[in-house]
Amino acid sequence: MIKAGMRLTLESGHRESTLQKTYRCKVVEFTEEVIYISYPLNEETQRSAFLLKGTKLFATFIGYDQNVYTFPTEVTGREIKGMPVVKLFYPGDKKLKSIQRRNFFRVPLTVKAVVESEQGQQNVMEIMTKNISAGGIAGSFHHSLLFNEKDSVVVRLSLPNREGALLHLELKGEVVRITAPTSCKVGQLSIKFMGMEKQTKEMMIRYTLKRQLDLRRKGLL
Repeated sequence: MIKAGMRLTLESGHRESTLQKTYRCKVVEFTEEVIYISYPLNEETQRSAFLLKGTKLFATFIGYDQNVYTFPTEVTGREIKGMPVVKLFYPGDKKLKSIQRRNFFRVPLTVKAVVESEQGQQNVMEIMTKNISAGGIAGSFHHSLLFNEKDSVVVRLSLPNREGALLHLELKGEVVRITAPTSCKVGQLSIKFMGMEKQTKEMMIRYTLKRQLDLRRKGLL
């Protein structure tokens, strides 16, 4: 399941603790019981982290089947493999826990997004998102109904990260559910992303996973 070149997300401490830290690294080499990784980068400071031998961690990665897997691990030492690497204990494929089964994480997110018809028409609608995943987005709107179910659309939005930077995205999708606004309720819209490149999908999975972890630490999930 683990392959050289894979990205790992490492979490130290208790997942519910505000002191919990998150790191990212790459798999350099692996055996049945050991994973050799590049020196982890602290996602908050963007600096290399020195993890002491015996440090217990939770590792998360995206498999080639696009499912997300996690397993407990521990720093067991350091070596040189053409470069300095950190050794992690690997409990084996049978100890992997799948935290996603084809259904992508859907996490709360409130940002403005623009939905535009892909058919070359002039239909453009601004929505306020409610949640997002690597598979789609849901949001609300106040103005007239401009789309129908199964319409092909382009979604433009900017995702904020921990550092306050924005990730600008333009994603193709299909309207799967839409309800017109009334005098009492706002309109509701759900879009399924279509034709997403593998690299973009993996980035979206990592983004929503990190956001879920952040919200859990803040007690918001």
